[in-house]
Amino acid sequence: MRETLDRFQLLWPKRQRAALTRIAKERGVTLNEITRQAIELGIHEMDHENEFTRHDRALEKLSQLRAQMRARNGGKPLDIDIAEDLRKMREERIEQLAGGH
Repeated sequence: MRETLDRFQLLWPKRQRAALTRIAKERGVTLNEITRQAIELGIHEMDHENEFTRHDRALEKLSQLRAQMRARNGGKPLDIDIAEDLRKMREERIEQLAGGH
C-alpha cells in the first residue's frame, strides 16, 4: 500500500537544493524522493539524539545524587546491601502475616 503524500511548499538555501539535486541524479531518483529520504534520516537522527540526551541527563542526575549522598556520609560511599535489606523486610512481612506481630 502506498503512503499518502501531502503537498507543502518548502523554502531552502540554494546550497541544500544543489546538494540534493546532485545526490538525486547520482542515485537516479527524483528531487522529491531524495528530499523525503533526507527528511526521514533527519527525523531519525533527531529522535535518536533526543534519546541519548535524555539518558545523558538521567546519568548526570544520578551522578549528582550520588555526590550528595557521599557528602552526607562524610565522603564515603554508602555501605548498603540491598539484597540483605530486602530479605529482612520480606522476613518481617512474612512474620507479620503469619500472626507473629
